[in-house]
Amino acid sequence: MSRLRIISRLLFCLSWLFPAGVQSQGVEMPYDTALISSVLAKAGDARDDEAIQLYNTAIQAAEKCLSGGGSKALVKAVKRKLIKARLGLGLVHYNRLEYAVSMELFRLALREAEASGDKLLVAECYFYIAEVYLEQSQFGNSMEYYRLSLSGYEKLNDDSGQFWCLAGMGIVQKLRGNYKDAVELYNKALLKARNTGMTYEEAICHNNLGNVHRKTGDFAKAMESYEKAIEVFRKINDVAAVSDCLNNIGNLYSDNHNPFRALEYYSQSLKMAQNLNDEYRLIIRYKNMAGAYTELKDYENAGLFLEDALRLAEKSGDKSFLGSCNMLFGKLHIVKNDFIIASAFFRKSVNLFEEIGAMPELAEALTELSYTLINLNSVREAIEMADKAMKIAAATGSLKGRLDASLCLAACYEKAGNSDKAYTCLKSAAALKDSIYTAEKYRTIEEIEAGFARSELKKENEALSQNSLLQKQAIRTKNIILLLLGISLLLGIALIWLIYKRKNEAKRETGVIRRQSEEIGRLSEDLSAKERELTAKTIFINQKNQLLEKLIGELDELKKTDVSEASVQHLQVQLKQELAPNAWKEFEVQFNEVHPGFQARLIRNYPDLTPAERRLCSFIRLDMNTREVSSLTGQSIKSIEVARTRIRKKLGVPHEQNLTNFIALI
Repeated sequence: MSRLRIISRLLFCLSWLFPAGVQSQGVEMPYDTALISSVLAKAGDARDDEAIQLYNTAIQAAEKCLSGGGSKALVKAVKRKLIKARLGLGLVHYNRLEYAVSMELFRLALREAEASGDKLLVAECYFYIAEVYLEQSQFGNSMEYYRLSLSGYEKLNDDSGQFWCLAGMGIVQKLRGNYKDAVELYNKALLKARNTGMTYEEAICHNNLGNVHRKTGDFAKAMESYEKAIEVFRKINDVAAVSDCLNNIGNLYSDNHNPFRALEYYSQSLKMAQNLNDEYRLIIRYKNMAGAYTELKDYENAGLFLEDALRLAEKSGDKSFLGSCNMLFGKLHIVKNDFIIASAFFRKSVNLFEEIGAMPELAEALTELSYTLINLNSVREAIEMADKAMKIAAATGSLKGRLDASLCLAACYEKAGNSDKAYTCLKSAAALKDSIYTAEKYRTIEEIEAGFARSELKKENEALSQNSLLQKQAIRTKNIILLLLGISLLLGIALIWLIYKRKNEAKRETGVIRRQSEEIGRLSEDLSAKERELTAKTIFINQKNQLLEKLIGELDELKKTDVSEASVQHLQVQLKQELAPNAWKEFEVQFNEVHPGFQARLIRNYPDLTPAERRLCSFIRLDMNTREVSSLTGQSIKSIEVARTRIRKKLGVPHEQNLTNFIALI
C-alpha cells in the first residue's frame, strides 16, 4: 500500500475516532448514525480487504454505540446500520467465494432484523441467504429462502425486490433442469419489470430467458430474447450489457458446434470489453475465445488467448479466475499429450481453489489432476487425488463431482491392477449416473434432443453419447452427400442424353435444310431458265409483231399502186387476225409456268375483269410499259392507257398508288 493511501486511511480513522466537536479534555463522544453511514458509504465503494476493514469498523462503531444506550429512535437507527454493515461484509465474502463466512454473517443479520421487526431488512436477509445456497448448489434451500424473501417483498409492495427474487428462482429452476418453470418465473419477472418501468431489469430478464432457451435447444427463441435484450441495452447505451449479450450469442453458436460463428460474436463482445477496458469481462471473453479455437483444433491461438486470460486474472488477483484459467491450460495440454505440463497447471488450480475454499471447483481440479497422473504412471498419487476429490464432492453434495471421482478412481484401480476395487467404483458410478439422470431428466432429454455436446466431458457415458451423436451426424451427412451425388449423376446422364438427342436432331435438320436448299436452288435455276425463256419469247414475239406491222405498213403503200386494193386489204385482215391471238397463246403458256396461279387469283378476287384486261395485267406483272404492251397486242397506246384506267378502277387502286406495284403483290 502506498504512503498516500496509508495517510488517507489514518485521516479517515481519525475522522470517526475524533468527530467534529471532540474536545481535547479526553471526553469520549458517542458514535452517531451519520458517522456510521459515512463509513458504510466508503465501504460500498471499496474492494476486498479495504471493504472488509471498513465494514468491520462500521460494525464495531455500531456495537459500541448500542452499548452506550440512547433514545429509542437512535437505537433503532443504529441497529439498522449494524444490520446493513453485516450484510455488506457478507457480500464481500460472498464475492470472494467464502460462502461459509458470508452465510454466518447473513444469518446473524437475519436474527437481528427479525428482533428489530424491520420487515424490509428481513426480506433482504432472506434473499442473500438464498443467493449463498444457490452458489452452493443447494437448490431446495435456495428456493425456500427465495420464497420467504418474495413473500416479504410482496407484503411491502417492493417491486424491485420481487423482481430479483423471481429472477433468482428462475436461475434455480434453470440449474435444476426445470426449464418450463424457469421460463414461467422469468416471464413473471419480465411482467413485473415491464409494468413498473424497470427497463434495465426487463433487458436482464430477456437475457436470462435467452440462456434458458439456449439450454433447451430452442435457438430461434434464444436469439429472439438476446436481440430484445440488446435492443434495450443499446437504447440505454449500456455497452457492457450489450457485450454480455453478444457473448451469450457466441455461447449459443458454440453449444451448437458452430465455432466459426461463435468466434464472430466473441470477437464483437471482446472488442467492446477492450474499449471499456473492463478486465473482468475480458477474462471471460478470452476464455471463450480460447474454447472456440480449441474446438477448431487451433491450439496455438487457443493458447494465446488463454495466456491473455491468465495474465488479466493474475493482475486482478481473482483467484477463482486464476484457478479456472490454469485448469483450462491443463486441459489444453492434455489434448497435446503434454501430461507433465498439464499436471503443473492442474496443481496450480488445485492450490488456488483450495485457498479460496471453492470446494466444487477444487474437486473438479483434483479429478483432472488424477487423470493426468495416471498417464504419468503415478498411480498411488492419482488414487490419493481422486479419493480426496470424492470426499470433497460428498461433503458438498455434488453428485456430478462424485460421479467424476468414482470414474477416475475406477481408472486408477484398473491401472494399478486392482480389478475388484475398480469394479466397485464402477458400480458406484453407475448408481450415481442413474441418480443424476433422475434429478435432471428434463435437462438431459432436452439437451440430447437439441444435439448439444459438452466441451469438457469427463464421464464415460457422456463421451459415448457424444461419439454416437457425431456418428449419426456423419452418417446423415454421408447420406446427404450420396443423395446429392446420385441426383447429380442422374442429371448428368439426362444432360448428356439431351445433348446427344439435340445433336442428332440438329444433323437431321441440317440434312433437311441442305436438301431443301438444293431443291430451292434447282427450282430457282428452273425459274430463272423459264424467265429467260419467257423473256426471249417475249422479245421474239415483239420482233415478229414489229415485222408484221412493217409488212402491214408496206401493204398500205401497195394499196396506192395498181395492185388490187381488195386483195391487199384481204391480206391485211388475215395478218391482223393472227397478230395478237397467236402471240398471246405462246405468251400465256410461258407466263403460267413462271407465275403459276396468278391468272386464277385474278379470276377469283376480281371476277369483273375481261380476258383482255387479265392479259394486260399479266403484261404489267412483267413490268412492261405501255409501248411494249401495244407492240405485243397490236393495240394503240391510247387504247392501252384507257384499259389501264379501267383496270385500276376495277381493282380499287387509288390514283396516287402505283398500279404495277399493286399487281406485283397479287
